[in-house]
Amino acid sequence: MANIQRNFVAGRMNKSLDERLIPNGEYIDALNVRLGSTEESEIGAVENAKGNVQVTSLQYIDGTALSSSARCIGAFEDGANETIYWFVHDPAFTVGATGKLDLIVSYNVITGGLIYHVVSINNGGGANTTLNFNPNFLITSVGKIDNLIFFTDNLNAPRVVNINFNYSVPFNNVDQFSNEELLVIKKPPLAAPTLNLLSTSLQDSFLEDNFICFAYRYKYSNGEYSAVSQFSEPAFQPSFFEFSPNSFLNEGMVNSKNAVQITYNTGSSLVVGIDLLFKEANDPTIKIIERIKKSSLGPHNTNATYVFTNSKIFTVLPESEILRLYDNVPRQAKAQTLMGNRLIYGNYTEGYNLIDVNSQPLNLQYTLALETQNASGVDLNSSNSLAFNYTAFGNNLNVTTAGFTFDLGGYESKLIQGASLNFAFTYQHLSYNGTDTPTQLQGETLINFQYVLVDNYSTVSDLYNSSDFQSKLGLISSAIQTVADAQNGLGVTLTDAFNFSLSPTLSGGGFSYSLNQTGLTSSTSSVPPSTNKGEPITSILNGTEIQLIFPVAQYIQTSPGTSNLIVSYNTFTSITAILQATADSQSLHSNRGYELGIVYMDEFNRASTALVSNNNTINIPCRNSNTLNKIIATIPTSQRAPYWVTRYKFVLKPDRTTYETIYSSIFINDPNSNNTFLLLEGDNIAKVEEGDRLL
Repeated sequence: MANIQRNFVAGRMNKSLDERLIPNGEYIDALNVRLGSTEESEIGAVENAKGNVQVTSLQYIDGTALSSSARCIGAFEDGANETIYWFVHDPAFTVGATGKLDLIVSYNVITGGLIYHVVSINNGGGANTTLNFNPNFLITSVGKIDNLIFFTDNLNAPRVVNINFNYSVPFNNVDQFSNEELLVIKKPPLAAPTLNLLSTSLQDSFLEDNFICFAYRYKYSNGEYSAVSQFSEPAFQPSFFEFSPNSFLNEGMVNSKNAVQITYNTGSSLVVGIDLLFKEANDPTIKIIERIKKSSLGPHNTNATYVFTNSKIFTVLPESEILRLYDNVPRQAKAQTLMGNRLIYGNYTEGYNLIDVNSQPLNLQYTLALETQNASGVDLNSSNSLAFNYTAFGNNLNVTTAGFTFDLGGYESKLIQGASLNFAFTYQHLSYNGTDTPTQLQGETLINFQYVLVDNYSTVSDLYNSSDFQSKLGLISSAIQTVADAQNGLGVTLTDAFNFSLSPTLSGGGFSYSLNQTGLTSSTSSVPPSTNKGEPITSILNGTEIQLIFPVAQYIQTSPGTSNLIVSYNTFTSITAILQATADSQSLHSNRGYELGIVYMDEFNRASTALVSNNNTINIPCRNSNTLNKIIATIPTSQRAPYWVTRYKFVLKPDRTTYETIYSSIFINDPNSNNTFLLLEGDNIAKVEEGDRLL
């Protein structure tokens, strides 16, 4: 039979004519062909087109092949790396309890390498896989940044897979990774760190006159950082109130603590690092204190501590971080794209409906009430009539006012954690023992000291015998500094505070002396000067009364240069002891109104706006200026939170933020009233009602 060749210059399929009548250059039908042409001519040719060729097959980790129902529901071509990624869903898999298998797989067309990035068969609940693929929700939006594959399907929350990370394969047909591990949104710390203010021997304190707030954030395995936690309250505990008539300022408004112990949560096993942060209260700049690397072995979801003492050179975060309360990732998204390395979602679902588990609309019914407490504390029965016979340094002298006493009888119920004992006492020089004594005498010296109870105590004896009370007051030798170190401000106990207040030198009458040692009994007579500790304060518990006896000071002559030693005895002239019975001394300002709102949050800190009830305002009158004022919010059982809420917080808004201070130097009785006064300031006269606080 003759070999017939025909060209197809027309390149046109013609099914209308009989095959015997078809013109040259046309054809009736074709399968697996394509039209080709040369660059130098217009002559066309029909060539065979290559069909699909199976290059690989998929199977489960035990070798079980996928069923014939398995389908690809999404794919992505990485042309730069000659790699194809595809997402597979098998709704009829024969292994496991769910009857499903979901895979994220890649294939390199150059090397022929097949990689199973994620294998998901059972999320542990028995009904679905962790990937939760669905053929009705195709993965049409896939993007790649470096080694991260981002995808979304409008069913699950937007997710990301690290192609360089080995996600755990199922064990006993149960997935060994969590859905949270794949989410684009990352959990921030759920609460602010807690603070414990400390007193240390450091001299330069960054905390002394700065209001410092602390926070932290998590670092995840892909180099992603969570939003910053809420900031703590300022790490500031003021010293004793000390009003200056010269400056009209409270000179005691400096931090009595110079260190702070920060307690934070280490986060889940997905957290690889923690950044500890702080900011000054009046500055939006966030600074990193320390970057803490977390071990993969944990501990996870436990509390850890870090002690912050002083300022150093810190890394600074952008100011925008202070407003980033959570990752603003939609709950669901149908479209996704990358623009300038920025991930952008479209056709997304954001936010929640304010309905409860019964699909009923939110009905806010919380109410407010004002609670007040006495802010002044309890004046304890105290006395400076405490006699002691000193035998230190080879001398013997009985002093009738060698210290002071205070009685806690009747206040055992107020010995609670956070309550404080506040001492304000004065002493002055009484007499010298020795020859060639100086004429200089130490004048009246004031010491303020505060002890904060660290536990609850049922009796005064329990408090007195506690190791914390003995240590903080310096009643044991191991807790105090040497006299030389105490003079340099390194001590924190009451004994150290007393040694610090002693005059370091004495002069007059042609003689000069330097402080050498302190003591109470004959056991201190042979103690080498300065290098060793003197005796601590002696204490005695007499029923519910605590007695504190202070040491005497030994001085060594420096001019003329001899080894002459003298002893200076002191007399205690006054004592005020106050028990601040409330553990929390914070208070809302008086003479203003407050509005309280509630904010609901989900597990990722997504938050609602501030929501209010009909009874969400309260006013604190002027007469409450001398009390501790708190707002008590009561949520009735009929108020149900929205179904998606995991926790909530209250937010407060005052009707005005200015605080006006009235300065006064003259007070006179008002003859027209028994409970008011006239305040004279220059040429102005203003009436001040009883109970108003004058600063």
